[in-house]
Amino acid sequence: MRMQLPIRVRLTLWFFMIFATATLTLLTACLWMVHQSIVELEANELQQRVRSVQRILELRPPGETPASQQRVLAIFDAIHGGKWLQVIDQDGNWIYRSRHVAEVYPQLALPQALRSERTYFEYSSGDTRVRALIAPIIVNGRSYTVQTGLSLNKTLVLLGDFQRQVIALSTSVLLLAAVAGYFMSRKALTPVAAIATEARRINDRNLDSRLPKLNTRDELADMSETLNGMLDRIEAGYRSIREFTANAAHELRTPVSLIRTETEVSLAFQRPAEEYRDTCEHIQRESVRMSKLIDTLLALTRADAGTEFLHMDVLDLNDLMRETAKKWTPQMRKSTITYMVNDAPYAVHIFGDRASLKRLLDILIDNAWRYTPEGGAISVTVLRDERHATLVVRDTGIGISLDDLPRIFDRFYRAGRPQNGEHAGSGLGLSLARWIAEKHGTSIDVQSEFGRGSCFSSRFECISGDENSRMNVLENKTLVVISQCRPVG
Repeated sequence: MRMQLPIRVRLTLWFFMIFATATLTLLTACLWMVHQSIVELEANELQQRVRSVQRILELRPPGETPASQQRVLAIFDAIHGGKWLQVIDQDGNWIYRSRHVAEVYPQLALPQALRSERTYFEYSSGDTRVRALIAPIIVNGRSYTVQTGLSLNKTLVLLGDFQRQVIALSTSVLLLAAVAGYFMSRKALTPVAAIATEARRINDRNLDSRLPKLNTRDELADMSETLNGMLDRIEAGYRSIREFTANAAHELRTPVSLIRTETEVSLAFQRPAEEYRDTCEHIQRESVRMSKLIDTLLALTRADAGTEFLHMDVLDLNDLMRETAKKWTPQMRKSTITYMVNDAPYAVHIFGDRASLKRLLDILIDNAWRYTPEGGAISVTVLRDERHATLVVRDTGIGISLDDLPRIFDRFYRAGRPQNGEHAGSGLGLSLARWIAEKHGTSIDVQSEFGRGSCFSSRFECISGDENSRMNVLENKTLVVISQCRPVG
């Protein structure tokens, strides 16, 4: 496994590398520019010496012998440093030549043989490095070749000193950059260390704690705010799990306690067969209630975990409504509630999961029955327009107060005292119904007036009745749209 360096070290190395590259590039450019400037100055100096030789020869009388010219140029050469001057005319006569140059260059090209106007070169004479120039001149109609030079010893010493100073300076600057980079990265990562320290302190017992808020308005501040938002969601989820567990335990404790009590009382002493039968029926009812509660809890748990899958298919909403609503007829008759089932005049095809939609309708009818008193009315209706079908469950029950209406879909929330049934229910039905509706790409719409009943309605997008349209829906997995109205449960 490849070992990763700490971010602080990596930031320091990156800062050092970038700064070192920039520094070395700048210093290299400075050295090159200094060298080019010196070369240009030397070239100008050599050209000036050639022009000076030309002016001296121009000032001499016409017809002067080479010997006289040589004496004059010897004085010039002595004044300008000596050693590095040679002059020859077009006939091959030496007008002047320095001994040190003659030792290195015993021959000098005649002016008519030169290939260029100026030729720069360097050579060594003993311990001296010389930069030289060979150039032709014309004086009073005669051509001459002039070779002059400059000693580079002082220049090389200056350049060497400058290079050493530059290297020393660059080394100091790079060391300073490394130290500065380390402290800058340390300072920049201080908020990260503070966030990490605070994050390590947060556990399941202090989820209300939050990371420090930064006022820097940079990426670290955004990270801190994002992590705090994540902690908000974790805290809400953790609180929801604890509440869900506590409520589930409370709901299960009641039927278990009743079953245990009934059993212990029945076993305490001999009873008539009728009493044993009543006890068994009571235990059976509590067992059914507990089984329904466990099934609902498992369904919601699978829904939260994302493991509850629906099997979507084309179905007739009329058939589903009649099949689900029919089983409630005996219960409604027993409770002396007027019960009406009104389907659409022709088939209403939608796309959905048959079992889950039956469960949704079952939950709505069950809630309508629980909160409708004797002599009331409940209707289950399918309405159809050109493109949509609406499933409506309406009752004339006790309705839902304005305070309770926003919370009726919360888990374990129960509003009002039920009018039918021995228990108020688990408070999980509408929460599960909402999840089913959302899985079908819709929501449950509620309309209610306290004391006058409620209406839950679900609106579905219809599918064309021809076979091709149905197959297209199945292939594209088009979801149904739902909408509903009705009271709390």
